[in-house]
Amino acid sequence: MSNDNILQAENAIIGAAFVTPELWHAILGELSESDLVNNAARQIMHAARMIAADGDVPDDTTIADCVACAGIDRKLLMDYMDIACVPSALHQNIAIVKRSTNLRTLFQLGDSITKRARQGDEPNAIIGDAAKQLDDLVRNGHCELLDSTHASIAFYDFRAAGRTLFVPTGLPTIDETLGGGMLNSGLYIMAARPGCGKTALALQIADTVAAHTGAVLFVTLEMDSVQLTARRIARITGIPANRLLMHTLAAEEEVAVALAHKQLAHEPLYMNGREHCSINDIRVLAHQVKDLRLVVIDYLGLLKPTRHYNSRYEEVTAISGELKALARSLGVPVLCLAQLNRANEMRPDKRPCLADLRDSGAIEQDADGVFLLHREDMHRLKLAGEERLVEVECTLAKHRHGATGAVNLGFDLQTGDFQEIRGVANVS
Repeated sequence: MSNDNILQAENAIIGAAFVTPELWHAILGELSESDLVNNAARQIMHAARMIAADGDVPDDTTIADCVACAGIDRKLLMDYMDIACVPSALHQNIAIVKRSTNLRTLFQLGDSITKRARQGDEPNAIIGDAAKQLDDLVRNGHCELLDSTHASIAFYDFRAAGRTLFVPTGLPTIDETLGGGMLNSGLYIMAARPGCGKTALALQIADTVAAHTGAVLFVTLEMDSVQLTARRIARITGIPANRLLMHTLAAEEEVAVALAHKQLAHEPLYMNGREHCSINDIRVLAHQVKDLRLVVIDYLGLLKPTRHYNSRYEEVTAISGELKALARSLGVPVLCLAQLNRANEMRPDKRPCLADLRDSGAIEQDADGVFLLHREDMHRLKLAGEERLVEVECTLAKHRHGATGAVNLGFDLQTGDFQEIRGVANVS
């Protein structure tokens, strides 16, 4: 399509809005100033957006007052009226402009990929950035305003297809408090001091999702895949993970391990093959997983930043925002583990709170849900005469979409298994 056709479409859209000012609402919802090629049209649209933001309806008089300082006179505005399209052709012309924008973006993206490849940039960084821009392009290129009827039909189709908004964790009380599980496109943080079992609990949730819901990407930045697999087999067989790693098993235990291997082989749980990962690396991995339903990251403090920041606070703030964007672009929950600072250890009540999240307040702000784990070793339970089961309190301290609360879990130190042992302690 030629530039002349694109300019004609832009002019027809602006002209239609001058003839019928009520059309500005739809135009401003569909297009941005960067979609337009002509500078005068961009100035006019910007003025209309500012006027609408103040609660007024943009028209030729109010817009003329705004753009006069940019050298755009009233005669030009009148000229737009002469080339206006009829209202019924408005969306056709908007589609022409948006197609042009998408093509320009693709050309720019292609040039950027070529330039960075020639410079020898890290391939996964290039792929990750490109994937994010393509995701943004897909979302921005398919925006539409739905009335209540269309929204209701979409919701009915969603229900009829058997899809669900939530991914259950497999822990009944936690899922009940969450309203069904972790919300698609939601960012969830699981934070604790070392030794509370956050990796074990996240791995159990990942296995539950892989067994009953769909594929899982487990990004491990602290342990290797052998250690995590030993933990998974320990939970299935009841054989302590340290014994599995030492190869000191009886014949019947070897049989149990073989059966566990067979079970895990059928679960779509995937792990990263490299030690260091950035958000872009994770995005690349996630796009390789078919029918992905959950991403787990262990843990936030070991994620590589995409660029240099002046402070750790700025770095974690940026990573937190990127995690939220990752969840939204993938359309699945992202469960990211994090460490708490030592502030709770100085308080009489050792239970952690949201203020204990390490390095950045943005984590709490960006997250849809925050789980805080707390282990009081004085509250030990007995299992077969041994002290191997400890009590861990799991508190849903933030829940953007509903209630908060706490549940007490029994944590088997030898097998890494978690089971609920009490109901919700507090719900608000």
